[in-house]
Amino acid sequence: MTSVEAPASGSTGTPGDGELAERVAAAAVRCPGVVDLCANEPGNNEWGNIVTYRRGSPLRGVAVHDDEVVVCLVTTLERPVFQTAEAVAATIAPLAGERSVHVIVGDVVVDDGRR
Repeated sequence: MTSVEAPASGSTGTPGDGELAERVAAAAVRCPGVVDLCANEPGNNEWGNIVTYRRGSPLRGVAVHDDEVVVCLVTTLERPVFQTAEAVAATIAPLAGERSVHVIVGDVVVDDGRR
């Protein structure tokens, strides 16, 4: 697993968090090398769930906190994984405002579709 900075677990979900999380998720998955977002469930690693609890179903792969935004990615190997994580961080930083941005690569899909 690769991370750009140390992340936190799921957000508690204030009303604006869901909207911000949706914008962050949409921007992240448009970045080259990103296949999807993942929650990075407990048992896989020490980070815990990366999820925003909001009205309706939780949004897996993005956690919005008062001081930070955490995104967990599934990437390809079409470019170096660290470059993909850095590109996602740079893409979502303007959306995060004053919050710090942390990007975790939770999984990688190889050419034949295996993880």
